[in-house]
Amino acid sequence: MANPRHAGRKRKLNAGDGDQAYQRRQTKEFKKLQKGLKEVQQTAPSYLDAHGKWLWRQIVPELKKIGNVKWLDEPNIIALCSAYSDFRTASEEIAANGPYAMFLAKDGAYHQDKSRANPMFAVKNTAERTMKTLSADLGMSFNARAAANIESEHYHAAEPKPSNPLKIVKFNV
Repeated sequence: MANPRHAGRKRKLNAGDGDQAYQRRQTKEFKKLQKGLKEVQQTAPSYLDAHGKWLWRQIVPELKKIGNVKWLDEPNIIALCSAYSDFRTASEEIAANGPYAMFLAKDGAYHQDKSRANPMFAVKNTAERTMKTLSADLGMSFNARAAANIESEHYHAAEPKPSNPLKIVKFNV
């Protein structure tokens, strides 16, 4: 038997008047539950390095604007910042030492082994995949925001309802 709470379509987080009654109920329940949760801390955890702290300072204010990310999501944000730090460190290592693995030759100097890729490519690729997954989980991609239908509270009030677009192109409407 399928789990009824997770079966079917994804939940719509910001249902409006034109949506189904169950979607409006889910939206109301979701917002009620969100209000009782602690906010994400503004300052980055001390154990993140400079790259991780920089990303924290960039994304946390933006995530707070969306309003769906709370303290419970901090481990995902921390993991994203850590993966970003790994990505930046690996990118810098590749830029400094080139695309090939280094080896210590008999003459005491380091040389590139053109038969092997720099191992930092593996670190970089893993960090990219992790960042992509965590970003989507946190609603930081266009597709994630569109799937969750995340809009600001004032979006519908500020924008007038568009008239029939067919009138603009004069299709006898």
